[in-house]
Amino acid sequence: MDALATLRSKIPGFPGYGDADARRLCDEEVRAYLGEALAALGTRLGSVGALSERYESTLLRAEFINQSAFRVFELADLDDAHIAAMAAADLAVLELADRAGAVDASSLGAYLDSINAAIDERERLMKTSSSTLT
Repeated sequence: MDALATLRSKIPGFPGYGDADARRLCDEEVRAYLGEALAALGTRLGSVGALSERYESTLLRAEFINQSAFRVFELADLDDAHIAAMAAADLAVLELADRAGAVDASSLGAYLDSINAAIDERERLMKTSSSTLT
């Protein structure tokens, strides 16, 4: 199953990346999926101690759109390679979200690092035109 099909199996009605409205909804759906997993993790772990600032910062990234990244992505002329790369990046975020139930206090720092790296990659792709995609 390709990344887009897997995304649609995890998020029923996932619209794909065909136009600005679909891309906005995709972004919202991916961030909501991650945000719900992070919120449940925070509830389960309670106080995250020294990692609370990093946890809150990561949760905020899930809650709010990155306007500087999305502004480019919203109106971009995406080719098949860019769509495939974006779907893979979004799927990576969802797969990390799915692992939240296995995270404990000792693995939280590494988990947050992984999530932030995945969000960074997704935002890098949003800011990249198809002609410069590497």
